[in-house]
Amino acid sequence: MKKIFFLCIILSQINAFAQFAVIKDNDGYANIRNEASKGNNISDRLNNGFVVYCFEPKNNWINIDYSKNNKDRNGYLYKDRVQYLSEFTVIPLVQETKNQVIFKKNGLDITIESKIFESNSAKLTFLEKDKSILKKINGKDFWGTDGGIPKKTYKSITVVIDNKTIELPKNSFDDLFEPSLYNTKINYDKKNDILYITSSNSDGAGGYEIVWIIEKGKYKERKITFGF
Repeated sequence: MKKIFFLCIILSQINAFAQFAVIKDNDGYANIRNEASKGNNISDRLNNGFVVYCFEPKNNWINIDYSKNNKDRNGYLYKDRVQYLSEFTVIPLVQETKNQVIFKKNGLDITIESKIFESNSAKLTFLEKDKSILKKINGKDFWGTDGGIPKKTYKSITVVIDNKTIELPKNSFDDLFEPSLYNTKINYDKKNDILYITSSNSDGAGGYEIVWIIEKGKYKERKITFGF
């Protein structure tokens, strides 16, 4: 039991630094490289504001995961070419229950709710060779379990900005399961009027990180990273 406890501590420390960030470079873009060094190794270019998932810097370089053109990618960039979402204004948690969290500050009001996953009313597709492993839910790939049937899912995400209500569309969360509402963090980039809602969710094996992006009062997109 002690070995398991200390292993959990070690794993949490490894991933403690990893977090979402946005590209921020004086040139308006940053070069992504396929190794942590300068040279003829540029693999991509990301414009300012592009959201990436950063691991702990080593020397002057950061290893990143990101999604572009519906493809998951990986690379390296110089450590001062990003701004972490955690550096933007924090919108604090003001109320928490088992199935709901509410965040409020300066005209921003965000409510996130979860609910029990009703597997009886969902279309579940299992692997043909192993009927115990869930492959798709309602025809979609999903996040939150490692092939098991989820227990919880998101019910709604509501953002109020200066009395204007924004309901995030269901397709922005209907394939996300086992939400850990207590892990939700919200940051606001006031200069660019961008709200970031992030969470780290898992059933213990199917871990994933999610960020929803609301820009200038409209839902823009989401970014997901997993497999760490």
